[in-house]
Amino acid sequence: MPEVSQEFPFCRKLLDGRSPSHVRELRNSRYPLAMYEHGLATGETAYGHGGYINIPELPSGIGVRNSCRPEIIEESAYLRILQPAGGWLSAATLEKLAACAETYGKGLIHLTSGGTIEIYTTREQMVPMVRELNAAGLDIGSTGNDLRCLTACCGPARCDMALVDAPALATYLGQRFIDEQQYPGYPQKVKSGVAGCPNDCIRAMMQKDHSFIGVYRDLPQINSEVLAAWQEAGGDLPGLLSACPAGALRWTGFTLAIDPDKCCHCMVCINLCPAIRPGRERGVAWVAGGKYGHRGPQGPMVGYVLVPFIPIKDDDYTPIGDLFGAFLELWADNARKKERVGDFISRVGPLWVIKELGLKAEPQILLSPKRNGF
Repeated sequence: MPEVSQEFPFCRKLLDGRSPSHVRELRNSRYPLAMYEHGLATGETAYGHGGYINIPELPSGIGVRNSCRPEIIEESAYLRILQPAGGWLSAATLEKLAACAETYGKGLIHLTSGGTIEIYTTREQMVPMVRELNAAGLDIGSTGNDLRCLTACCGPARCDMALVDAPALATYLGQRFIDEQQYPGYPQKVKSGVAGCPNDCIRAMMQKDHSFIGVYRDLPQINSEVLAAWQEAGGDLPGLLSACPAGALRWTGFTLAIDPDKCCHCMVCINLCPAIRPGRERGVAWVAGGKYGHRGPQGPMVGYVLVPFIPIKDDDYTPIGDLFGAFLELWADNARKKERVGDFISRVGPLWVIKELGLKAEPQILLSPKRNGF
């Protein structure tokens, strides 16, 4: 492995210890380590404001960061690649990405928190790299004022809590709205995610402008035999009863009962006890307006529950796609420039949005929407 020069004392400190080091990865690539050392030494990044650039023959997915140290590097250009839903990448795909990063870039791949893949390269190498990525079944996009890459949790391929096939729904939406991901035309960026259950491991309701959350509408199912075995093995029944945020669980002396008027269909008891499973009537809740960003009049926001339950029949996601497309059109026609979805809904009101979309106004959107979807 290449050694880190004595000129980089801060980077050297981050190489110590047994934990995997990001500096080790940077060192083994062609990344200019002096840029990172500058940031560690000064407390400020050595990169300036960036932007999205146009390259003939290519759609969105191309960006560049300006350099504050042009004597080290003039700029940092990158390609943003749309990642398959759920983050599922085969070893063959990873090898292809690695080969492209080595051949056309700096030998470095960045798996972003937004669900995309970035490879740092130069403007001259972008077109040939995209052609090779296309041949491998990958494409670029998700920059500028467009629909960003649709993220999803791992879904039923890996998780027993999944109520809906989150990667399948995200894949459907990604294929249906591929043009919106590649050709910016909205007032502001719009991020979207699909979570397989209310646990929302990908933080879609808080981070995404749009999220579709797997939910169940009937009561949780209780398996008495599994419950008895769980108790015999030392299961904490008093802790389970007290953990319910709505106080819906009750022990009769012989079995566990759920008050249907109190149950808020969360996942607390299901997470704690293997004898309790989600109900059978499943679909998705549509939540809109979440964001982490501090910009805008509202700052960070948790999304509005606009539709508490959309049934999914025979893996047909068309109604969800129709609703998603109708809102995007409504937002594009009525939002102010650079107005995120949450700020837009806050300004015009969720009831106005529901009326314009021809939906039924349900009390759940105003009455404890973060606790009880029904």
